[in-house]
Amino acid sequence: MPSRPARPPATDSWGGAPLDIDRLRRLWKPRRDAYAKALLYESVRIRIHRALTWLAYAERCDGSKDLDARLVGQWIALNSLYGQWDRRTGSPMADRDSLRSFTRQILSHDHDGLLAMVLQANAKLAMSLFEDRYLCAHFWEEPTAPKGRDRGRGPLHAAQVAREQLREGHHEAFLDRLLGRIHFVRNQLVHGGSTYNGQLNRTAVRRASQMMEHLLGCFLQILMEHAYMDDWGDLCYPPIQER
Repeated sequence: MPSRPARPPATDSWGGAPLDIDRLRRLWKPRRDAYAKALLYESVRIRIHRALTWLAYAERCDGSKDLDARLVGQWIALNSLYGQWDRRTGSPMADRDSLRSFTRQILSHDHDGLLAMVLQANAKLAMSLFEDRYLCAHFWEEPTAPKGRDRGRGPLHAAQVAREQLREGHHEAFLDRLLGRIHFVRNQLVHGGSTYNGQLNRTAVRRASQMMEHLLGCFLQILMEHAYMDDWGDLCYPPIQER
């Protein structure tokens, strides 16, 4: 079994604050190369590599002209990180189950409080997703109901609960519900519930994409800096060399 190499010196300081994706790529490269040479952490290296390739695709999408593709690419990048293979069924685990497991694990490694920083700094953006009635599943149970009717299950109640969760530091619950809103937008696009580049959902797609950019950078930073040695479950569809 290969010995664990000394951690390669970083070319720059991580700084204890959220970094942009380009800087994360530069900081990860020497570690990635050292671990690849020593045959260590292959699964997490593949996850990060896949995520970065899809993020590169998302970055090439024009945010004003191809916003749908940008958000889909961002979600695939996230899926590259959280997806797990279920050995019992011989198929990927259900999205929400594997995503909840991932965010719980990420939070356990967030020693610098990066996620709290990101959520607090982007609280207004996050709240706009909770306040959007079209992203509330209960709205679609009775979409013709009067606009003011909340019944304790609509966007007004959702936003109030989210504010309390964020204020009280319940970041896991807040993040689960926030990603649920973004997943709702993603599902509309992927499952044909939306017109490509349609005018009716531009605001929701734009806000979801902006939030994903912040969250993905934070997740990757925690994973690269603190959590790469952890067990992230079986990788879905690992690379297989032809014999």
